[in-house]
Amino acid sequence: MKNHLKIICLSLLLAGGLLIPFQSLFAAKTAAPAAQQDYTVLGGEWLRTDGNYLVKVSEVQTDGKAVVKYFNPKPIHVEQSAISTQEGLIKLFIQLQDTGYEGSTYTLYYYAEQDALAGFYYQATMDRTYKVIFMRKNN
Repeated sequence: MKNHLKIICLSLLLAGGLLIPFQSLFAAKTAAPAAQQDYTVLGGEWLRTDGNYLVKVSEVQTDGKAVVKYFNPKPIHVEQSAISTQEGLIKLFIQLQDTGYEGSTYTLYYYAEQDALAGFYYQATMDRTYKVIFMRKNN
């Protein structure tokens, strides 16, 4: 399953036009236990590569709680969010609850080598899932 997740995210990053060394995603890694992951690395502003979708992450805590805001480009209500570890990768889950976004979710995985979040956006109103990439916004 770990390699399956890496292959999916690699294809997402490559599809986004990013040049990524294959070794960085396929190299054998010793995953740190969840308690040792540094979730604070997700703090900041993340811009989706295919539009003006923005995720702001702040006040990140070691237990995976954080303040997460989403903009398209106006604020969209975030019902819940959580940071955790899955198969050695830091995972950011966001559930939206607003007009036109009822139950839509992001499931994103952090890739330190590229300083990128790659994963999936589930658009509940259309029952469709999209591959997405967010890059850290330089202020």
